[in-house]
Amino acid sequence: MMRLMALSLLLILSVPGGLLAKPVLHYQGDQTLIKDTVWDGEILVDGILTVAAGVTLDIRPGSQIRFTRHDSNGDGIGEHEIFAQGTILALGTATAPIVFTSAETSPQRGDWGAVNMMVSESENRLEHCVVEYGYRGFHAHFSRASLKESLFRYNLRGAQFQESQVVINACRFLDNTNGVQFRDSKVTLEKVTIARSHWGVRCVYSEVNMTGCLIEDNLVNGVNLRDSKLMAQGNRITGNRRGLYLQRSEGIVSGNDLSANNEHGIFLEDSKVEVVANRLAENGRAGVRWLNSRGRLERNLIVNNGVYALINDGDNAIDARNNWWGSSEPSQIAAAIRDGVDRPGLGLVDARNALEQALPFVDPELSGIQPN
Repeated sequence: MMRLMALSLLLILSVPGGLLAKPVLHYQGDQTLIKDTVWDGEILVDGILTVAAGVTLDIRPGSQIRFTRHDSNGDGIGEHEIFAQGTILALGTATAPIVFTSAETSPQRGDWGAVNMMVSESENRLEHCVVEYGYRGFHAHFSRASLKESLFRYNLRGAQFQESQVVINACRFLDNTNGVQFRDSKVTLEKVTIARSHWGVRCVYSEVNMTGCLIEDNLVNGVNLRDSKLMAQGNRITGNRRGLYLQRSEGIVSGNDLSANNEHGIFLEDSKVEVVANRLAENGRAGVRWLNSRGRLERNLIVNNGVYALINDGDNAIDARNNWWGSSEPSQIAAAIRDGVDRPGLGLVDARNALEQALPFVDPELSGIQPN
């Protein structure tokens, strides 16, 4: 008899979902956490769960948070989500990530709303998380947040925020409809991969510091800033329709590899930008398209682009001295540039003092986190 009891206990302990397995924590309807709460295990959110101001939701490694789909207005977007006015600490590990996902049998983008932060002034942290099948995987408004070493995939928008301060480090945004979009925010992107979206990075009225990122194979623009400030150093922007598109913006773009984009490596429109020591190669139409912009184009490697190395479509002159054009022969350089010489009324390009040979270009140090 004792042997039989011991065997029965052993079977219970060894079978997943046995009697000692943690029950699923179920939130149904609209509920609010009014005191500090710890999640550890399986959580089902069947409604809108609010984290009240001053309250911390601490999510332990390996937890899985699933959201049921509920679309009350028929717009194709699920509404169940976490709505945090307090603080979220979702700190997984490399071997035990925290997963935010759909509870549906056949999940699809937009099944649930977002990990949503609203007027959350303490720093929210997502580390080693997987966020998938949401409308906006991560969303913030008037908040502070840090996203680190996490994967955002199959969302309509990988991350979206407004009037916020956000640091994104070593995260991957893969196969979202849009990668990362924001406005009126201060944003740091470090060693971030954004791939296979319609838009990669898209923002307005923001300050962006971008280093060591891989932005590739996005259908529209890799990085598109409007009315913003940009510091971009050591990034690889490749395989997009346009690589880097700046409208009414300013900044410094240095040491980047902007290559093999379908149209232009860099398109500057009504902007003021220092473009220094970049590789602008093998883009489908031009390495650089310059429209009514100011700044400096110097010590760049501008070679093997489809139609032109440089297009001046504005009426102001461009200082493009001290670049490598694949040749130091003036006639060959002139043939690679379209400006007022070719189309009266456009500004001229000063390409004197061309480099005799290409300066050594150091490939950007990327995160090592490649799309998969």
